This record gives sequence, structure tokens and C-alpha cells, in this order.
Amino acid sequence: MNRRDVVVNLLAVSGSLISLPFWMTACRMSDRGEHATSFTAEEQSTLAAIVDAIIPAGKNGGEPGALLVGVDKYLQKLIDDCYEPVAREGVKKQLHAVEAAAKAAHGGVFGQASMMDRQGILQKFGGSADKEEQDFFSTIKRETIKGFNTSREVMVNYLHYQIAPGHYYGRVPLKQQS
Repeated sequence: MNRRDVVVNLLAVSGSLISLPFWMTACRMSDRGEHATSFTAEEQSTLAAIVDAIIPAGKNGGEPGALLVGVDKYLQKLIDDCYEPVAREGVKKQLHAVEAAAKAAHGGVFGQASMMDRQGILQKFGGSADKEEQDFFSTIKRETIKGFNTSREVMVNYLHYQIAPGHYYGRVPLKQQS
């Protein structure tokens, strides 16, 4: 082996080891509990109340609701990371419209209204003549259902999902048929 090749390879390896800490911090896990969101605290609470109104928890606490499995956080991350800025601002605009509708109908915050009142406001958005309100409601409803059905809690405990269903028996004695 050539001495010059050894020195070049040694420099390349040492350079990559020096930059390793930078790459490790830059490539950290993105699905941790905390997410730097563009939603304000009021928008987050409105979104959480909408998610809770679409799929509420069971009466005795036996069945989890969408809020309990973290669908509101999923929606925040989905809207922040996957939607265009125009669509993201449209969602925020409609969240403010939901709050305005709750204030007009019940004189309070959407999240503090009763479940029936929240569902009534959302049904008005779903059947509205305004296309933006209809699109907002159908998008939030669709993504809430998708987020709920694909959550770990629901997949494992209620749908009994297994990555590799069944059991593999590697050494099974075979009987010869006569």
C-alpha cells in the first residue's frame, strides 16, 4: 500500500470524526414530544377542542379519544411540516373563525363550550356555503380520523395490529403421507 494513500485516508477519517457531533445534533429525532410549532397557544387549544369534538373519549374512560392519543399534536406537526404556507394560514384563519362562531353563538371560548355546542358549530362549518369553511372542516376531520386510526394506542390495543402476524415454527416434524 502506498504511504500517500494511507495519509489521505487517515485525514478523511479524522475529518469525518471531527464533524460527527455536528451531524448527530443536526439529525436528531424529529418525533419527540416537543415540536416547535407555528401555532399560538389559543390556536393550539382551539385545535385540541376541535379534535376532541370530532372523536371524543369514551364515557367511562375505557376508550381513548383523539385528544388522549395525541392527534392534536399530530395535526400541528402535519400542518406545519407538510402544508404549503398559504394552506397553513388558511387553517389558522379558520381556527379564528371557529372561535368567532363560538363567541357569537355561546358568548365564550370554543374549548369551554359543551360537547354538543362544539359539535353543532363544527357541523355548521361542514354544511356551510363558504367553500373555505367546508374544506377546513373536511380536512381537519379526515386528518383527525387518519391520525386516530394510525396511532399506536389504537393500532395495538384496539385493532390488534401485529407487524408480523402469526407465529413462525421453524422446525416442525413432517409426517410422510402414505
